[in-house]
Amino acid sequence: MSFLYAIEQYLELISSYPFVLQVALYFIFFNSITAIVFVASIYLIRGNKDKEERIEEELYPKQKSFLLQNLAAHDILISENVLAEYIEQIGKLNNKTYLPLITALEDIVKHNRDVTENKNYSNIVKGLKIEEYLIKKLDFSNTRVRLRTFQSLSILDLTVPDSSILPHTYSKNAFLRKESRTSYLAISNHDPFKFFDQQDNNLNHWDQINLLEQLEAHHKHNLPNFSKWIQYSKNNSQLSFIIKAVCYFNQKISIPALISLIDTEDHDIRKEAIIALGEMRVGEVEEKIKSMYHHQPVICQNAIIEAISAISSGESLSFLKGVYAGANNLDTKKLIAEVIYKYNVDGQLHIDKLQQFEVGFNKLILEHIKNPLIPSRLRSAKKSIMNGVESEHKFNTNHLNFSV
Repeated sequence: MSFLYAIEQYLELISSYPFVLQVALYFIFFNSITAIVFVASIYLIRGNKDKEERIEEELYPKQKSFLLQNLAAHDILISENVLAEYIEQIGKLNNKTYLPLITALEDIVKHNRDVTENKNYSNIVKGLKIEEYLIKKLDFSNTRVRLRTFQSLSILDLTVPDSSILPHTYSKNAFLRKESRTSYLAISNHDPFKFFDQQDNNLNHWDQINLLEQLEAHHKHNLPNFSKWIQYSKNNSQLSFIIKAVCYFNQKISIPALISLIDTEDHDIRKEAIIALGEMRVGEVEEKIKSMYHHQPVICQNAIIEAISAISSGESLSFLKGVYAGANNLDTKKLIAEVIYKYNVDGQLHIDKLQQFEVGFNKLILEHIKNPLIPSRLRSAKKSIMNGVESEHKFNTNHLNFSV
């Protein structure tokens, strides 16, 4: 009461001053109140955050140990017993204790994706009501929490009803829309690839990497035929992703569709298609891309050189010598020189011979391409190819020509 009385006295005192002073004093008064409220809010938010961190630090090791113990159980667990055992060992589950629990489970899954195939994984998730908690977060949270929830559902390989996720896939918020569509690919139990049919999927490089991760983790053995989207997609960023996906998963059934893109009008799409065909070692296109080399922009010319290097048929050394001699762009010249040097023994001998006569920047280029300590885009691409396009894929985007 004394505080309210003091405020009342202060306001009465203000009214006794001239108008200009009243305005100034009112301004000071309201700014002081605002500052007090602001400082108090910061203190409360910081206090709650510290409390959450203390809870997480205390619970995370116990929860992770509990999860690992149950995953390692020889017998099939009953979901109701999992919850009862958790409450007995650790305590009740609520909004604050769910956060470290979900983090602990995510860390376990990230460390070993096969955990999701464990005979007790679904019963643990069901017993601890993790899926129910995450679905509620989708319906009653702000955008930041929803984005994080979509990521959690995807990491934990949980499927949710389409009715819980579809409303977000058409959100006006671009970040939420992208994340929900990417997660839909992983967690939908109906038609996970439906959004490839949309023309508003403007994908940046990180979006494309994220989508490839989802395909690798959840659909590696049941991929759709990507060629249908190559044929009719009008969105260049999505088409670029589809080309990279065909290359990454070495989907041979889509090769004819990729070949058709060599004649597309868009330079960037043409470049992506040429690189993909090269890395898939489609030898039948080698003569065609060589014949079109001199009529292409620089990015497509570089793509052709990289494709010839990847195909490595041994029949294009004369062509490479010719385009090296005619190149007037230093970056292109360096790329061609490196391809010649790594093409075969005759290519190495040609570079050694050139080095005796070249001067200035041209000589420096030849010294650089022979130095294994100097990195290049071509070396990383060749390394990925040599690791085996035909083998089981590990998630590695080095050879996908992402620039991030």
